[in-house]
Amino acid sequence: MNKFTQNKVYQGLKPIKSLLPKDIQKLARSQKNTFFELKDKWSTIVGEEIANQCKPEKIKQNDNNKGKILFLSVPKDYLIDVDYSRDYIVEKLNSYFGYNFINKIVINSFKVSKLKSDTIKKAPVLNETLSKKIGQIKNEKLKNAFKEFFKNEN
Repeated sequence: MNKFTQNKVYQGLKPIKSLLPKDIQKLARSQKNTFFELKDKWSTIVGEEIANQCKPEKIKQNDNNKGKILFLSVPKDYLIDVDYSRDYIVEKLNSYFGYNFINKIVINSFKVSKLKSDTIKKAPVLNETLSKKIGQIKNEKLKNAFKEFFKNEN
C-alpha cells in the first residue's frame, strides 16, 4: 500500500465531511437527497390540487429525534384547505418513501399581494417637446423604436 494514498495531505482546511464517520456521511447525503426528491416529485406525491396550494420549504429533525417536521409555505387563501389536508399529506409522503418519513407538518402562511394598476409606472405622454427630442436622434432604428413605444402607450 502506498503511504501517500493512505495519509491524504490537505493544503489548507480539511473538509468537515472527512472528519465524520462513514455511516453519518451516508445518512447526511440520503436526507439531502430525499428533500430534493420531495421537491421534485411534490405534485405526483400529494396530487395536483394540493401541490398548487402549497410548496415544501424545508425539513427539520424533530427535537426528540422521533421523525421529521415538514415546513410548508401556503398562501393565506388556501390555509384552511391545506390545514385540513395535513393527515392526508403525511400519509401520502410516508407511503411514498416507505417509512415514517414525516411526523408533523408546520404551515407557514403568506399573503399574496395583488398587483394594483396604480403601481405600474406608465411611460410619459408623448408631447411636443418629447417628439422634438426623438426627432433629433440620428439612429433611425432607435428613433422608430421610441416612436413605436410611445404610440403603443397612448
